[in-house]
Amino acid sequence: MRAEEKIISLLENVKEKGELQGEIARKLNLSKSTVSESLSILEEQRVIVRAEVSPKSYRVWLAKYFPQPMEGILRIGILKASEYVRVVSAGERVGAIFRVYRNGIEATKDLVHGLVDLVASPFITQAFFGVLMKNIKIFRAVAMDGSGVAYSSGNGFGCSELSTMERILRKFMKVKGIEDRIRFFNSAEDMLLELPNMKGIAVWEPYLSMISENVEYFDSVLGDFVCCSLAVNKEFVEKNEELFENFLNEYDKSKPEDGVESLAKITGFSKDLIAKSLSSYNFEVELEDLKRETEELRFGGIEEILCFY
Repeated sequence: MRAEEKIISLLENVKEKGELQGEIARKLNLSKSTVSESLSILEEQRVIVRAEVSPKSYRVWLAKYFPQPMEGILRIGILKASEYVRVVSAGERVGAIFRVYRNGIEATKDLVHGLVDLVASPFITQAFFGVLMKNIKIFRAVAMDGSGVAYSSGNGFGCSELSTMERILRKFMKVKGIEDRIRFFNSAEDMLLELPNMKGIAVWEPYLSMISENVEYFDSVLGDFVCCSLAVNKEFVEKNEELFENFLNEYDKSKPEDGVESLAKITGFSKDLIAKSLSSYNFEVELEDLKRETEELRFGGIEEILCFY
């Protein structure tokens, strides 16, 4: 294995912590000159980032894990969902680096902390973090619908926490007159493993298309709703106004089918499965749709939950 490959592997393992340049040489049993030369090559390729932490001492990160926005680099976070075909298509055209997350809380938290620059995640999650932290901006809605309940024969319902799935599942259960407990899972894969023991799980595409049987789509009961949105770290925009505008232009002119192959490579889903699941979404989301969701989140009829004992 070449020195550059060894360094990349080490930095992948330490992720956001990074590694001191001197420690890289010691841990990999490489000479300081070899490490310095390899890091210069990787730095020129924009694979890694070095930052001075003290005189003549540097910490090194893979660019995708650097803990703040950088000039000329766009890092996009997505969940494993087929609605992000346009996000991936536009991101590839501007040379973005992609990170795939297990859930919306992890992805949106990293956006707030500057570990990624742009995130596609549940609208309600972004609204919560945005109001609380004040350093991200929601600038597009990704799609509407594309999720539902997969039923089984156990007890309770599963969903992801502080997400569109939780919000819509609660509305769905109220309309259907269902009273049952809700369990939270860190990923869709965890829910699928537990499905045989649950009454149902609230999950999104393309997982619903994978299950196919005993499935009920939310929009068939509740009508259209915005599932995910795009938010950006404000510091990234300040440093990369032109790059951000280029992404916007590519996104606005992209079509869902443009990103099927790329999303399949990033997520591991098959192209056929992603293409099949796209019909569950409505990608024509208007500003009024997002405003309607925003009104409901303020914060969902606040009078109903105020009670001074």
